[in-house]
Amino acid sequence: MENSVQEYNKKLQHYYDGDGKLLQYPSKKPLRIIALMKIAEKVDMDRKYTEKEINEIIRASIAFSDIELIRREMFQYKLIGRLKDGSEYWAEKGWKDMYAEYSG
Repeated sequence: MENSVQEYNKKLQHYYDGDGKLLQYPSKKPLRIIALMKIAEKVDMDRKYTEKEINEIIRASIAFSDIELIRREMFQYKLIGRLKDGSEYWAEKGWKDMYAEYSG
């Protein structure tokens, strides 16, 4: 899948502005996963976050307003974990191994 990852990364460049913010959420799953991984890399593995802090990381990474969509997708793809009440978030251990095929 290495060639595909390079192609996906090349295509994904069109989804970012000059400041490195994601302009729109890609519709294709591989592009979405790579875009979410780029955001997840900003979440410290050794730290717990509030929802507000996770939202700030996402807000700084995207140029559109749907923070909730990105947070929900990061949770759904197991890039971040959270308590049921949403009071605490963290980077899921092992997500880099889980999505190693998308790394390029």
